[in-house]
Amino acid sequence: MSNVTKPRCQQAGTLFTRTTLAFVLSSFLLTNPIWAAFLRQMPAGAPDSLAAVAPLQVSVSASAASEETPLNRFATFTVQLKWQGRLSDVEFDPLEAPQLANFKVAGSSSSNWVGLENGRQTSIKTFSYSLRPEGLGMGYVEGVRVNYIDKATGEKHALYTSRVGIKVIDAAPEPDEAPLGLILTVGLLVCAALVALVFQMEARAKKKEAARLAATAPKPLEDEFVDELKSTVDINSTDLKEAFVTLSKLLRRYLNRRYQIPAQGISTQEVVAALRQAAAAEGRASEEQVTQIEEVLQTCDLYKFSGEAGEPARLARAFALTENFLQQNRLRQ
Repeated sequence: MSNVTKPRCQQAGTLFTRTTLAFVLSSFLLTNPIWAAFLRQMPAGAPDSLAAVAPLQVSVSASAASEETPLNRFATFTVQLKWQGRLSDVEFDPLEAPQLANFKVAGSSSSNWVGLENGRQTSIKTFSYSLRPEGLGMGYVEGVRVNYIDKATGEKHALYTSRVGIKVIDAAPEPDEAPLGLILTVGLLVCAALVALVFQMEARAKKKEAARLAATAPKPLEDEFVDELKSTVDINSTDLKEAFVTLSKLLRRYLNRRYQIPAQGISTQEVVAALRQAAAAEGRASEEQVTQIEEVLQTCDLYKFSGEAGEPARLARAFALTENFLQQNRLRQ
């Protein structure tokens, strides 16, 4: 081999070595995500040698704002797409309306956000849906398919969300609407107050009517004579003789009105005999009562005709026997 040929072989070997190192380095850089993100953020007009980049890593998530929603409120369902890079790096196909169970779509919206996360440019695209409940119980949003194109590579990709469940519960009270429990409680209290008022008014009316009837009804004869006995015969009087006379007259007048026994002109024995006969015929007085009345009349005669002053104890006994006789007859009516 000549001296001229040897340098040419060395040059060929050096070129091969450099080409191999460039290929290995390019493969490492293109498969490194940090370097790929750097290349994606390079401005337009960057060297063609940096044009080829790694595919974008787009993540998708689906969620509900709350696991439960009242029947008269809207539920919010959100699909969020996130990747490192610019918004313009990805092109999304329009999302189809999600498949729903126990819900209907009431409205939808979308929004974009671009910022830094951990020092890297991050883009987020959000799709939001307002869902109207149809009835109580569980409702579901089936999985959503998201199609997008990586504009740097021209590749098409598809992402899928998981199924999301939302429970529909009883309707919540409106801001200007009183809670149902409070309404029922107030209603029951009002009804109870009205019932109590009605009963109270009826009780007052019955009491008033009873008082009116009592006022218009004739007073029992026995009550009339008991009142007269208490008002006219004073057992503490110093004029005991006059008290005995008054008691005798009162008792004879009662016997006249109740049993039609003459009050004047007959002796005590005749009065007692007539009383015994009336008691046996009508059953209005017992033999014991007849004997007690005989004792009262004889005691009154003793002090009325003998001229003696009388004894307070005997006056008190005669008073008590007369009052008891009147009250017993009152109970028999």
